[in-house]
Amino acid sequence: MSEAMHRLTCLLILALIGTTPAMAQDVEPASEAEVREAYGVFLDWLTAYRDEDYHVQWRLTDRRIRNWWPRERWTDFMRASRRHSGELISIEILQAGAIDAETLPCSERGHCYRPGVRYVFLMFRTRYENIEGELTEYAAMAESGEGWRFGGGNILNRPLGETSVIMTRTDESRYRRSFSQ
Repeated sequence: MSEAMHRLTCLLILALIGTTPAMAQDVEPASEAEVREAYGVFLDWLTAYRDEDYHVQWRLTDRRIRNWWPRERWTDFMRASRRHSGELISIEILQAGAIDAETLPCSERGHCYRPGVRYVFLMFRTRYENIEGELTEYAAMAESGEGWRFGGGNILNRPLGETSVIMTRTDESRYRRSFSQ
């Protein structure tokens, strides 16, 4: 996704956050304390990436994504991201808050975030060693039953493909039949 698309996606989400109706399926939005907690887990996730401890980073990713991204595949992808973009030079948080699945952007092929999951939206301004200029990127943190975990986004300048979102049950059942690890 181009930097312009990154920026547009994030700006659209920002516009919608202030006007989003009550959370779908009676999901209680994250409190301010939970937003801070989710951000803290994201920082741990990011530290693991910077330390090249991809196993820890993978464990801090929602289990519904780990089902589609076995640890070895995750490690390979994170290494490829680092080779492509270079080191993450700087990251500045621009926005943090509770958000519902319907407000988060769907993937380019139309896979959307799963309703009924509690999400925290984090938007950043980032700079990478091999990328000219600043990017606007986001992460969606999900309350997964294991606590707050990375639940998708375009952070690290390489979206994780079609399974980077916590897919809806319909998508998950469709792909479960054809996916082999």
